[in-house]
Amino acid sequence: MKHSRSERVRATHPKLFTYVLVGFIALLGLTCLYYGSSFAPGSRKSDEFDGSSRASAGFASNRDGESRVEVPRSIPICDSKHSDLIPCLDRDLHHQLKLRLNLTLMEHYEHHCPPPERRFNCLVPPPSGYKIPIKWPVSRDEVWKVNIPHTHLAQEKSDQNWMVVNGDKINFPGGGTHFHYGADKYIVSLAQMLKFPGDKLNNGGSIRNVLDVGCGVASFGAYLLSHDIIAMSLAPNDVHQNQIQFALERGIPSTLGVLGTKRLPYPSRSFELAHCSRCRIDWLQRDGILLLELDRLLRPGGYFVYSSPEAYAHDPENRKIGTAMHDLFRRMCWRVVAKRDQSVIWGKPISNSCYLKRGPGVQPPLCPSGDDPDATWNVSMKACITPYSVRMHKERWSGLVPWPRRLTAPPPRLEEIGVTPEQFREDTETWRHRVMEYWKLLKPMVQKNSIRNVMDMSSNLGGFAAALNDKDVWVMNVIPVQSQPRMKIIYDRGLIGATHDWCEAFDTYPRTFDLIHAWNTFTETEARGCSIEDLLIEMDRILRPEGFVIIRDTSENISYIKEYLTLLKWDKWMTETTPKGDSLSAAKDERVLIARKKLWSVAAISEL
Repeated sequence: MKHSRSERVRATHPKLFTYVLVGFIALLGLTCLYYGSSFAPGSRKSDEFDGSSRASAGFASNRDGESRVEVPRSIPICDSKHSDLIPCLDRDLHHQLKLRLNLTLMEHYEHHCPPPERRFNCLVPPPSGYKIPIKWPVSRDEVWKVNIPHTHLAQEKSDQNWMVVNGDKINFPGGGTHFHYGADKYIVSLAQMLKFPGDKLNNGGSIRNVLDVGCGVASFGAYLLSHDIIAMSLAPNDVHQNQIQFALERGIPSTLGVLGTKRLPYPSRSFELAHCSRCRIDWLQRDGILLLELDRLLRPGGYFVYSSPEAYAHDPENRKIGTAMHDLFRRMCWRVVAKRDQSVIWGKPISNSCYLKRGPGVQPPLCPSGDDPDATWNVSMKACITPYSVRMHKERWSGLVPWPRRLTAPPPRLEEIGVTPEQFREDTETWRHRVMEYWKLLKPMVQKNSIRNVMDMSSNLGGFAAALNDKDVWVMNVIPVQSQPRMKIIYDRGLIGATHDWCEAFDTYPRTFDLIHAWNTFTETEARGCSIEDLLIEMDRILRPEGFVIIRDTSENISYIKEYLTLLKWDKWMTETTPKGDSLSAAKDERVLIARKKLWSVAAISEL
């Protein structure tokens, strides 16, 4: 009988074969353990593919039925070069992953999260010498230079009065590319162009939400606040790096974003006015798709303020562009409302009447009936006009009452999400009581004017932000992707916010918010198979030193979160309580945890 070669080896060298087999099994086990720890849910392994620690961005998942990972002994600190890390807007990552992005369409400025093996999983350190930010309202006009040590914008925009370096501070005179003499005077001039009473751009509260595209350091939005107008100031992390970081450090509502290939994360009919002051956008590209995105976002009769050479210059090139834009606006049924000096203001129609009168084949077309204009998360822009519903066409307006009454008045679009006016009012009142409870717990620790930038991670109907209206704060209301339709209610109330997936990092700079509120966010995120641990590291990234978190969740989650606070190097101060039950309490074992982040430095940690 013949024997195979392997059998002959076993017969000849039984001990050798045993040793080889055991060694192979051991090596295989170590390999599985290594890669399992690299990709496992909630793992804390650093992938040092470029010599630095990586952390959460596209967050890890928890497998169904798997018990939570053991709390690690420590969380590493990122390299100091990552003090301004924005995980899903990391252009270094684009090169490392060799992403094929269309630069002409601005795809490289859009949201692209790293895969699990490229995640950061470390604590983002503050820059050397970081100071607690200057308090609002003084911060509108000056910030600490050491907190944002990027002064090239001051030199580049020195002739436009954006910002001035003054010793250890950076000052903001209120100028802009097309309002060198101050945003305050520019705002009054716009109100005069529109012939609003008293030269007030809010027009008696009918203009509340503004989108400022290509906002620079957001001085336009800063000076709108005194007019009871809140602007979503928007700019990409582009060659003018850190402009939005300056805006947020000042305490001005703003966010990173770009008109590229994807819809902005705001529902249809969110803004009464859009603004572009030489925002350097090619509005004619791709059949006017970027202007059609603004059309989607504007309410009936909304305005587009355009201050740019194409609106007023008489040289052949600018006149050619201006003529082409005028033709596109005409086909979109927009009209010139006012024109003066370097600005032109266009108005969106208030009904479908003009659309219905257009000839066959006129471009751009109307969007098909199956298109959802409120779907925004990772949805491509469409080169079509979003028509009004039959009801809005008939009523010829948004149906919203003026600000500030619209904050608490049930908006017409409630019925689209299945919420009754009575439920809306009950939600508003419940959050008023909840916020009163929160403030009693916070009061002993909060200094005057120390809270300005606030984030609500799961905003529902915006009740938390509405309850803070008497405070001198602004709230970034975040609606998780699974609750996306509710974002329209946030804007109808005269608030601002964005849709987001909390399995990924939020597109903002580190040290952005003074207070973060998370109601059931951890339960909802874990239910989607994502990691509590990664979400905590992300909260640490975007929370300012000496800032607070209010976490309202199950007692099990609260207990688990508390074990991580020391690893995050947070302050030892915290308070925990069992809140009063109310109509929104889904869990009987609900708990509230309030904790504070400590200011630390890499140098101080290294000395320990």
